[in-house]
Amino acid sequence: MSGSTKKQSKSEVAKKKIDFGSLLRSQGLLLMLILMIVFFRFQSPEYFLTFDNVITILVGATALGIMASAQTPLIISGGIDVSVGSVVALTTVMVGKLLATGMASWLVVLISILIGTAIGVLNGFIVVQLGVNPFITTLGTMSFFSGLSFILSAGQTVSIRDPLFDWFLYTKVLKIPVLVIIVVFVMALAYFIERKTVVGRNIFAIGGNREAARLSGISTKMLPLGLYMVSSLSAAVAGVVLVSQLGSASPQLGTSYLLSVVTAVILGGTSLAGGRGSVAGTAIAVGILATLSNGFAQMQLPSYGQTTALGAALIIAVLVDQTSSKMKNS
Repeated sequence: MSGSTKKQSKSEVAKKKIDFGSLLRSQGLLLMLILMIVFFRFQSPEYFLTFDNVITILVGATALGIMASAQTPLIISGGIDVSVGSVVALTTVMVGKLLATGMASWLVVLISILIGTAIGVLNGFIVVQLGVNPFITTLGTMSFFSGLSFILSAGQTVSIRDPLFDWFLYTKVLKIPVLVIIVVFVMALAYFIERKTVVGRNIFAIGGNREAARLSGISTKMLPLGLYMVSSLSAAVAGVVLVSQLGSASPQLGTSYLLSVVTAVILGGTSLAGGRGSVAGTAIAVGILATLSNGFAQMQLPSYGQTTALGAALIIAVLVDQTSSKMKNS
């Protein structure tokens, strides 16, 4: 009886610790976002919380939100894709090159996205079928396709003016830009798959214990391969979004997104070890990073200040992740 009580007591303590870790991540993120909004509101009282600026923040978060919503389930499954920035760069360069040939813009977008998706299939094949470490694999493809982007473009930025891309940028539904609607839809779909489908449950199972998942009949090869494909697909779509927003194609467009995407996912509570995470947490983290970028811009702080803050956010996110993991295992 006493042994049973002790076991129950330990179980309750462990549960409390796990719940505390979850609370620390979810409530801490919301608190951080609220404090940032209050801070920047005082820094720019006449403009920061206006409808126009809120829309600006949301539009600015579109590319990041799309990529982070696909990176989240990949990291939950125990993988990672650091090549997303190079896929963005290659996509924008291909858009510029293909449009210059006179090809129809819808076909340009389709081909560019298919090329990006093919990179994901390549990443998935190397990781899943050949058993190469995912970080090393995607680091290698990142270097290769980043270099290819510079070769194809000769390092030049190309101005793009096209009705289809203008439609993406300027079209609004009830005063809400279509780009915002797209990213909300993508993140809502990712959340639904994560929480309400068998695929979502299988992703968590693979990340928690791959061998146990395999023995229970879950496809531990095809599903991860599909996640790498979706990750690169999302990066290609983000590349098209950035071309619409900036009106240009450049091999340098994706360079900053690797750090931003990983930071958003880890800051949102997804564990680098796999098996734990949430698209909802990632969405809040994307909001934090977008608000931070907008607030810094209004304060006219230099770009390296934003990079420093982003690095600090990533360090904090990793520390919280490690602390939470230790509490769970103790």
